[in-house]
Amino acid sequence: MSTAGVALPSNAQQIDSLESLLQLSFDPSDSTAAAPQFQEITTASPSQSSPEATAALVHRTEDIVQVIAHPLDNRQAATLYVRDIPVLTFLGSELSDLSDTKAETHEAETVALEPGPAARATAIAATIDTFYQSTGDATTITARWDVEQAAYIVALGETDLVTINDETILPGTTNDMATDTLQVANRLRRLLGGADPLGAVEGQPEPVVAQPNWNVASVSTGRASWYGPGFHGRRTANGETFNQNALTAAHRTLPFGTLVRVTNLNNNRQVVVRVNDRGPYSHGRIIDLSAGAAREIGLISAGVASVQVEVLSTH
Repeated sequence: MSTAGVALPSNAQQIDSLESLLQLSFDPSDSTAAAPQFQEITTASPSQSSPEATAALVHRTEDIVQVIAHPLDNRQAATLYVRDIPVLTFLGSELSDLSDTKAETHEAETVALEPGPAARATAIAATIDTFYQSTGDATTITARWDVEQAAYIVALGETDLVTINDETILPGTTNDMATDTLQVANRLRRLLGGADPLGAVEGQPEPVVAQPNWNVASVSTGRASWYGPGFHGRRTANGETFNQNALTAAHRTLPFGTLVRVTNLNNNRQVVVRVNDRGPYSHGRIIDLSAGAAREIGLISAGVASVQVEVLSTH
């Protein structure tokens, strides 16, 4: 396994590079693609001279995983390659956030505590390498929806390898979390042992039907974050006492008291919240949910997710 830092190319160059690799690689869902070839070495015991007694051994000692750090869409990133094919991209903080003195205190603390994308990628790469070197069975690589965690997970046998979310994506993402999870699992199945592709994510949730009793005044999409610890009991921008377990949210411009339906586009879970605070102030984020609201849509573990925000009215 190797980890490399590279000169930071433009986003367009990075995307072109990933697309070129993908076009040169096999289709993960193509069951007719050739399986990876392993080196075969034959040995014979000194006391055994017949060809029938020759034992065939497969050596899996080559370095098949690599991590390369790079920027992507103004964010820190690192992509994990298996046999020179991009399998996972890990995203970190926005590059502008690193010098943004106007960011919220809790956001700055979160950035400081989170491991960088290269470190996260390297940890996952080590697990993949161990699985491969120990002759792991590629048919045990699975993709599933975990109800308790409200997350899409790729597993190596009994070990959960990675959670696919807004911070850990398929290179050249399809912007559909279930599809990305399936493709990541199928690339690993093919690259680590030539296993047949999976047809679906196990336990994938059904789409949530929108509530019909609300009129939607406007719709927008973007990234949502959440806040709670450290702010519980403080005053919000409208003068209320902040309750991190209540279904509330901070928005930059919507009038206080506005009801908003937020849909987590990763899992289609929804929550209706009331705007009682101002924020978020980090670039690219359109709403900051209370901890209670974030828990309702499975946002706690991911921290940040793509969402749809619908402003509701009763007339």
